[in-house]
Amino acid sequence: MSLPLINGGDDIENEESKFINMVYNYDWSSTSLGSIDTWDPVLKHVTNLILNSKFPFAIIINPPDWILLYNKAYVSILKAKHPDALGKRLQDFLPEYFENHAKYKLNKLIATGKSVYINNETSTFTYDGYKEEIYNHGSINPVFKSGGTVCAAVCLVQDIIKRVKNSRRLKTLGEFGHHISKVKSLESACHIITKVLSNNKDILYTLIYLIKHTLNTSSESLIAHLIATTFDDDEKGRNIPDYLPETHEIIDLTKDSNKNYDAYIELKRGAFTHSFLKCESWPIYLALKERNHVKVLLNDESRAILLSIKISQTLSVVLIYGISQLHTLDEKHMEFLQVSPLTLMISPLDDVINACSQESSHLQIIRRNARRLLKLINALLQFSYIESNQLKAHYREINIAKFTQELASEFKSMAKTLSLDYNIDIPNPEEFNHAIGDKIYLDCDMYETILNDVWIQT
Repeated sequence: MSLPLINGGDDIENEESKFINMVYNYDWSSTSLGSIDTWDPVLKHVTNLILNSKFPFAIIINPPDWILLYNKAYVSILKAKHPDALGKRLQDFLPEYFENHAKYKLNKLIATGKSVYINNETSTFTYDGYKEEIYNHGSINPVFKSGGTVCAAVCLVQDIIKRVKNSRRLKTLGEFGHHISKVKSLESACHIITKVLSNNKDILYTLIYLIKHTLNTSSESLIAHLIATTFDDDEKGRNIPDYLPETHEIIDLTKDSNKNYDAYIELKRGAFTHSFLKCESWPIYLALKERNHVKVLLNDESRAILLSIKISQTLSVVLIYGISQLHTLDEKHMEFLQVSPLTLMISPLDDVINACSQESSHLQIIRRNARRLLKLINALLQFSYIESNQLKAHYREINIAKFTQELASEFKSMAKTLSLDYNIDIPNPEEFNHAIGDKIYLDCDMYETILNDVWIQT
């Protein structure tokens, strides 16, 4: 066994140092590789390089045994499979992945002596009893012994599952943008929502309940109507699967007000631990009461989440999403479900159905919401460009005072709904331009994003 190569400085370096020490002090003599001291000089050199790299590297050594060695950055890909994966044969430790993906690539690498590229490779890994979807991008590169034969394969791999999920979300947002002009009523909005979300791989199904609040002198009536689901078929009707909890078309929620919801089960998925409710019927009243998401564990161990949206004093919506078994309920996914176009599509429609469908003020609200949706899509695209260092400014001459007035007017309906005073002090465009005495150039998309963030945060 060899001595550690480095000593850590700060906390990060200490962690990296401990990891490198662990690799070098591993009992490699218990494998077909033998002690590190007996390894080929080229293999020793490559091992040293990848262990000190900040990028996720793995070396699969000694074909056809293909023994796994990796650096600290690669742990983010292995997750709970570390440290058990170290020193194991790939075909023994990840047999399904080896047969379906790695075996062909490694054999090709041996036969040709050339690198093999991994292009958006999808696979499923099992971590602590649960499966998770993995997307990889990178390359597998041969390592030649001093004598010229291949002794190992260096894998530079990037887990791009976040990029894939963001792409799915952007596609969903784009579909909402295309359909939003077709919204004629609250019911049509709900059907559009389920239709669009049925194409999102991370959402298995959607059910939408509309809850009407009727205030009587002595009591309150809460009636929930199942408006739309992804199980609706124009020809065959609505076919709710048996594995879902009791799913009634109409529910008197006042009868559920005294129900006890205390059968919670904690499930750990990766770095996240969530509490899921076990119940025989959908806890719609609980979601309505809590005004927060409610996570449910179904009888077949699948998961669902309920989100409540208050439209007005007399109208609310509860959306039920089926969550893919391969998907972790991380913060980004929760944000997507909550801060999605759903509220933009629904918020003005209770007023629309109580008024003339052609009334221009309501149509303007829908139009403004559609524009907000497009801005949200543009903002998400900008973030993706920033991450890939591809964001570029596109300047053009602009009447900044007039443009700012137009942007500010789009938040009037939101301020009115929230009973807020909304005063924007913008000078007259002509007077402002005369006072400036020069042309103004802006990237309009960036300027809109900045102002929208300011108004929303306010």
